[in-house]
Amino acid sequence: MAGRIPDRWLQYKACGKVIEGTRIICFKVPLKRAMQVKHVEENNIWDITQLLLRIPNIGAVLDLTNTARYYNPKNFEAVGVLHKKIFIPGRAIPPEEKVSEFMNALDGFLEENNKCLVGVHCTHGLNRTGYMVCRYMRDRLGVPAAEAIRRFELARGYHIERDNYIADLLGKTPPPPDEGCETIVKPIKQEENDEKITCEEKEGINHKRKHEEKTNIHKNTKKKKHKRKKYKSNSSSMDKSDRSYDFKYDY
Repeated sequence: MAGRIPDRWLQYKACGKVIEGTRIICFKVPLKRAMQVKHVEENNIWDITQLLLRIPNIGAVLDLTNTARYYNPKNFEAVGVLHKKIFIPGRAIPPEEKVSEFMNALDGFLEENNKCLVGVHCTHGLNRTGYMVCRYMRDRLGVPAAEAIRRFELARGYHIERDNYIADLLGKTPPPPDEGCETIVKPIKQEENDEKITCEEKEGINHKRKHEEKTNIHKNTKKKKHKRKKYKSNSSSMDKSDRSYDFKYDY
């Protein structure tokens, strides 16, 4: 069985740019070719082979997805690329022991080779990835939180979508995870690329985005619920989550 392409995976571009002031590059999870052939044009395939062609100087990869079904890490190790797997469920703020494990591994990889890039990914290379990388920049590199978020989003090309992640990074009390909510992909706008933003400005942007998302989600509630019921009924036991919310978000 080839497996199912993750929800919204096709909507995000494969790879970002190197984050300013670091040797970190973020991307969506490279999938086994067999998972993509019926859904993706040949020139848009994103697997380990294409990743290595796109980032020839990558030396290590940190995988934050909450499953091991997407690819075989031995395919990285076979060409000398180090690999570290940290299982992180989606949408909820990761526990501190996972954050420390990530930051220590990232420090170790960067010290191992002072020229190669370190790649970080979750499913979309955006939310869990953004939170962990921004925590690293804030806590280990001393970059102010709003500036860390700006650098990450500019490099990845999308806003971090989880308000609880943003609030926690900015030292605010985070809202509950938006479990079960539909997510709207939000590429960053050019005017947001051109200048640095303060914490207050960042929160204003997030509030506006959240209002737009709630409006759009309300319009599609009935349709979304129907799709979710159908999605669950077709699921296989290997894809089900042991968490209390809809398993399609826990990947």
